[in-house]
Amino acid sequence: MSTHIFRFLFALAASKLALTATPSADADAVVKITIAGIKAQQGFLMIALHDEKGWSGAPLARARIPVTDSSLKTTFTAPAPGHYGIKIFHDVDGDGRMSTNIVGFPTEPFGFSNDAPIRFGPPSFADAGFAVGPDGAVQTVTLR
Repeated sequence: MSTHIFRFLFALAASKLALTATPSADADAVVKITIAGIKAQQGFLMIALHDEKGWSGAPLARARIPVTDSSLKTTFTAPAPGHYGIKIFHDVDGDGRMSTNIVGFPTEPFGFSNDAPIRFGPPSFADAGFAVGPDGAVQTVTLR
């Protein structure tokens, strides 16, 4: 896999200014996220919420959460009921970037909503997207 394949996946890490945004739980379309499979209790989880239009670009919301346990929970408020996808990576070294190997494959743990499979690159929105209704949604993302 090349660097280009995963570059869009972690575009949220390139913009450190917005990474301190705190997810909110004030509206109806709340997405409750559990992140499982955290192996190292250090660094930060970099989490992004996308709609289909922005799946390979800028997220609608993002957060940088300190890692303190092997499983963490957070919430995001979607702008409205609809379809959304989540991208997460564990910034183990805390440098704000997704570390990759020589061919561009991530060397830090990552995951997607629906635990969408990786097939020669990041999953499509069709695989990672999920419905958020007026009562919200629940997602568990297992890091790999």
